[in-house]
Amino acid sequence: MQDRNPPVQSTKSLTIASLSATLLAGVVLITAVLPAEYGIDPTGFGQMTGLTSLASPSETGSACSEPVQAVSAAQPAAPSQWQDTVKIVVPAGEGLEYKFHLAKGANLEYSWSTNGAVLYFDFHGEPQGDKTGYFKSYKETTDSQSSGSLSAPFEGSHGWYWENKSNAPVTVVLNTKGAYRILGLM
Repeated sequence: MQDRNPPVQSTKSLTIASLSATLLAGVVLITAVLPAEYGIDPTGFGQMTGLTSLASPSETGSACSEPVQAVSAAQPAAPSQWQDTVKIVVPAGEGLEYKFHLAKGANLEYSWSTNGAVLYFDFHGEPQGDKTGYFKSYKETTDSQSSGSLSAPFEGSHGWYWENKSNAPVTVVLNTKGAYRILGLM
């Protein structure tokens, strides 16, 4: 009959195992977590592997997953219900894009606003792999805020082009939640 008592480990082997685990955790933190989550890449490994593209200056990304085209006006979710929040500064007299990657059928809920300054915007999507320049506009107007949801009609990048026609920078506060991966400023 076998002895059911597990072998007792020596203090030396436990110390070596603990130090090895701590060292490995540190390596993973420096080479993968910091570049992917915070854009901090002290070794250059994150840039080489593309991990730094997952990080945006003030938010973290979400996994892209699947769940017919619909853009609807919706009541904004309560602040605690938002998955990601980012502040985007649109320079005076310029425009910029902020995008998310969505799988076909994936949902994106959003609410954005400025401090009252109006911006021209085009909320649109571009199919992945399309080389023709095709894009589909979901909402295009001039306003200081917008909210709603999108069920992506195709896989690809979806988001906003904001244009600031004023003489001062305008800050957009964008709140989102859903099944997407943040691409960030384009």
